[in-house]
Amino acid sequence: MARIYNENIKIDYQSLHEFYQSRAINKVSVNVDAPVVLVGDRDKTKIEEWTNFEIEHRLPLLEIDGNSVVLEAGCGTGRIAKYITPYAKAYVGVDYVKELIDIVQQRDDIEKKDSTFFIHSSMQEIAGNKDILPFSHKFNRLVISGGVMMYMNDDDVKFVLSSLSKLLDEKSIIYFSEPIAIIERLTLNKFYSESLKSDYSAIYRTEKEYFELFDVFLNDGFKMELSEEFFHKDLKAQKETKQWMFVLRRS
Repeated sequence: MARIYNENIKIDYQSLHEFYQSRAINKVSVNVDAPVVLVGDRDKTKIEEWTNFEIEHRLPLLEIDGNSVVLEAGCGTGRIAKYITPYAKAYVGVDYVKELIDIVQQRDDIEKKDSTFFIHSSMQEIAGNKDILPFSHKFNRLVISGGVMMYMNDDDVKFVLSSLSKLLDEKSIIYFSEPIAIIERLTLNKFYSESLKSDYSAIYRTEKEYFELFDVFLNDGFKMELSEEFFHKDLKAQKETKQWMFVLRRS
């Protein structure tokens, strides 16, 4: 339908959910570890390049070790979980698309310990009912890799981030990889994407807007350690948006 600049309109969640359901099928046929934004890309080398770059240059920022208790929002098919679960003390991956959770549950190339859990739920549901989580002790690593907040309206983002802050231990690291708008906020609401061959909805907020949203963490004692472009070489080469990287730490 539309590309909207600057206005804070709400995106349609139902159409977004349907988009992800169709992507689940395509991901298996293209590459189970493909970031969703690359599933429709004809250049399949970008898929491996994206993940390889993240593993080499970004995931070390999480400092995963035997004491790490990890919550990953938007775990998808386990693209990043695969490199966390063997080393972390405990891991919980959450995704609101059941088809994606079904895929990750069936994968035998992802190590699953007794302390590894994949949950079909939305972050809004977990924010409203923490009993959905498999244990009550706090997390010390929060991972959002590739984009989750871009698919939430502003009120939901604020509610989720506020609730997540209460789930984090005194010493924690927050790892956000999220597409942002370079100049001005951009909202796609049921907009047909040529690259994805589908209607698509997303909110590309500016770096400044994310800093404002992260106040909930900063007010709880976190410090912003990193805010920069995710890639050293932009894989998507979009004119209006960039994949961005935020790291916050409380120690």
